[in-house]
Parts: sequence; C-alpha cells; structure tokens
Amino acid sequence: MSAEVTARAAELVRLHRSVPVRRYKSLVGHWMSRWFRAPRPAQLEPVPAIDDGELVVTFGGHATVIARYKGLAIAFDPMLGRWIGGVRRAVEPGLAPGDFSDVGLILISHRHADHLHLPTLKRLPRTATLVVPAGTASWVGGLGFARVVELQPGSDLEVRGVQVIAAATSHGDSDLARGLSYVLRPSAGPSAFLCGDSGYFSGFADVGSRFAPDIALLPIGGFMPQSFRERHMSPLDALYAFEDLRSRMLVPIHHAAFPLSYERLDEPARWLVELATERGLRDHLMMMSAGQTERFVC
Repeated sequence: MSAEVTARAAELVRLHRSVPVRRYKSLVGHWMSRWFRAPRPAQLEPVPAIDDGELVVTFGGHATVIARYKGLAIAFDPMLGRWIGGVRRAVEPGLAPGDFSDVGLILISHRHADHLHLPTLKRLPRTATLVVPAGTASWVGGLGFARVVELQPGSDLEVRGVQVIAAATSHGDSDLARGLSYVLRPSAGPSAFLCGDSGYFSGFADVGSRFAPDIALLPIGGFMPQSFRERHMSPLDALYAFEDLRSRMLVPIHHAAFPLSYERLDEPARWLVELATERGLRDHLMMMSAGQTERFVC
C-alpha cells in the first residue's frame, strides 16, 4: 500500500469517529416490524434505444444493475428476491425477470446470497455467459448456462466487443466473501467499474492508475457499527474510493433495499448527497432509485 493510500485510510478512521448518521436502536426489532409490511413499489422505467458510444444503466435495487452497451446487456449481481434470511425487502426490485431477456453476460461479485442469488439466476437467459469468482463454478454449474467462466483478479475475457477485467475486493477472507469487482472496457462508449461489496482499500487506487473507469458503481450501505467498515464502505469511504478510481461519475448501489446494518435505510443516500455537496462533487454524483435508468456518454 502506498504512503498516500495509507494516509487516506488513516484520515477516514479519524473522520468516522463522529459520523452524523441516524441509526436503529434495535436492528432485530426493525426486522420484526417489517415482516408483515409489503415492500414499497419501485418505479420501473422503459429502456431507451442505445446508440454506439453509449452506456445505459438500470438500477434494480440493492447491488443489482443492468449495464447496456449497443450489442451487449450485462447483469451484475442480479437479486430479485424479497428476503435475505429473516430480513424483508423494503422496496420492490426495480427490475422484473423479463427485463433480463436481452442479457448476454452475467457478472457475480461473490457468493453471499444477496449477490449470488440462485432463485434469480434460475430465471435468467441460459444463453448468457456467467462469470463468477474462482471456486464458484460448482455452485452454479447445474443451472444450465451456456458458458460459466471463473476469473481471478487480473484475468479478463471479451464478450461482443466489451473487455471485462476482474479486480480484487476487500470483503473478508471466508470462501463466501472472497470475490471480484469488474472493469468494463467497451470498444466504444464509457468504461465502468462495478463493485458489489468491499471495504476501502488500496485496490481502488490500483484500478484508477491502470484504467480510470469513467463510471464507478460503488456500494454505500452496511457500514454501521464501525467494525462493518472492514468489509463495507460508508458513503465517505465510497467518495474516497471514487477519487482513487479517477472516475468522472459516481453511481451508488447496495443501499435502500435491505436493512442489514444499524444505519437507517435512507441514511447512506442522504449522507452521500450531503458529503458530495460539501466537497463540490455533487455534479459528479448520479443518485438512482430502484427502476431508474440513466444514459452515459463519453
């Protein structure tokens, strides 16, 4: 780790000592209060026609995204379920199974059930190529996908003119937690970085120095109590990662769907907007709700 990244990590520890974030007094009590409440509806938007040189992103809620280039639709961590264990979804998915009909590539970040969700994968096109971290193919081998590829950090593949490069994450050392982030480099259009779960670490600066992806999709939820920051980023961590990546637009994901930690469900988005505004980065932040679609160009 470089001295600069080490100093930034130490600065983040100091800045998080007094985090202005509302939290649940009892997380289990909140879970129980939601067991008999239906998720709020999402506002699904139609996908526009995609031209050469464009990237169209649809946010499905939690970490689920469909990134579309002309000629290739890419699903990231597709999860349409209403439950994670005993935790009920607060907002309906912003995507339906039919919205994945044109997907030709599926990227999975790691094996936790809110990212590798077998019931959702069973509903996706079997003609797609499924990319998973090393050691995960046996988990999905019986699903019938046309091609299953295991990648390790630094390895890559190309599908229909889009190069997919696997990068490291810092989400824990267990077999379920070890995983990948992905850099998408099309022959035409904005490049993108997709990260499902990770704590802040030097890997973001490494990706930034090598690729400087145009659009960074970064997780911002699941960071309280403070010990959770070892494997999940807060909004402040995500802003530092965004700067390290040298990207021009930040799209936050992994928030506002499942209350999996003590910060209130709407706090990551609220705090991120506040931080970005304070730091003069608001124009580089694209907040998206479940079902929302946005177009990006170079």
